[in-house]
Amino acid sequence: MKGTILDFSIQTNTGIISGDDQNRYTFLGSEWKDSSSPQRGTKVDFDLNATGQAIGVYKVLGGSTNTHVANLANTDQSEENYSGFHWVIKCFKNYVNFNGRARRKEFWFFNLFTFSLSLIISGLLGPQSPLLGLFMLAIFLPFLAVSARRLHDIGKSGWWYLISATGIGVFLLIFWWVQDSEAKINQYGEVTK
Repeated sequence: MKGTILDFSIQTNTGIISGDDQNRYTFLGSEWKDSSSPQRGTKVDFDLNATGQAIGVYKVLGGSTNTHVANLANTDQSEENYSGFHWVIKCFKNYVNFNGRARRKEFWFFNLFTFSLSLIISGLLGPQSPLLGLFMLAIFLPFLAVSARRLHDIGKSGWWYLISATGIGVFLLIFWWVQDSEAKINQYGEVTK
């Protein structure tokens, strides 16, 4: 049977499929048979068990997604149409990805978002708030990853980030982070714009 994913909740690990027969079917995350997570609007092929629940849910090869639903949180659109929110989402999708390249927009929008949110948390709950500590811990790895990818984008190794340990090296990093992308393929990947 074929259908389209209407919703999927990571918290409950369950989703809903609108079948081509106009019926709705629930499915468990363990029945999803693709390496990516289930997304709204994805066309799927599935079977039903004896209780009418979808099992063996596969993404349809070459299947398109419902663009209206998928664009709500989709970062697969053209990067020229990205808002600041899309750049932050893209960075969080690459949570601990130290490979590849990151444009200036991805790096700076992520840093603007995390800095602003940390100021808000600190202002509302105080600088000693455990929530602020948890937030800083949660963004530590994505910050390191996007910093390394940003260095890759200008042709530098991500290991150059360690120069920040000298204190004065932070100024050199900032200088590099504001540099424009290399306009050619480098050892870290394709041109980012």
